[in-house]
Amino acid sequence: MGSCSFGEAERLKKPSSLGAMRLARSWYGHLSQGWAPPGGGSELHRSKGKRREKAERLSQRQRPNAGPNSSSSSSSATNLYVPRAARTFSAEEARAAIRPVLEARLKDAKYEPHGSALAVVELAECVKKAVKALGYERYKIVCYLALGATTSSGLCCSSRAVWSPTVDTYAEVCFQNDSLFALCLVFAVYHE
Repeated sequence: MGSCSFGEAERLKKPSSLGAMRLARSWYGHLSQGWAPPGGGSELHRSKGKRREKAERLSQRQRPNAGPNSSSSSSSATNLYVPRAARTFSAEEARAAIRPVLEARLKDAKYEPHGSALAVVELAECVKKAVKALGYERYKIVCYLALGATTSSGLCCSSRAVWSPTVDTYAEVCFQNDSLFALCLVFAVYHE
């Protein structure tokens, strides 16, 4: 008689018989008189207490120094691990590594529109290997290479990426001979 199921509560709201009226009066009466049935009180009061205890525990977890004997005015630094590279990527070193690769491969080369696609892929891989040999840890190296004929036409290149200006950077090298030009961009993206 201390707890009431959902069906019984609905039936008590619409008293259709004298027995339902007596049951409703006796069930609601013990709450108004301040005494609880043998189960330890109504479920409503127990759930409010549990929610209050849970909220207190969560608020103590959110505060770093919240303990039973700590005051809210004291503060201390929390230990946060922020990964950093042993060496930051240097665009100067990367340029110094890229330029000899481009000059060695393209010094006497002639531009051929049909065979240049495969040559660009191979050249980009060679440039990427040269930059990776510099030993930068935790950096992803992305190489973008554009190869074209030296004519009076122009070229517009663009790229798009998620970028962190504090740790991510790039290096660019332009090479040109009598028949072709090469624009090499190497992006160094830091992995956390």
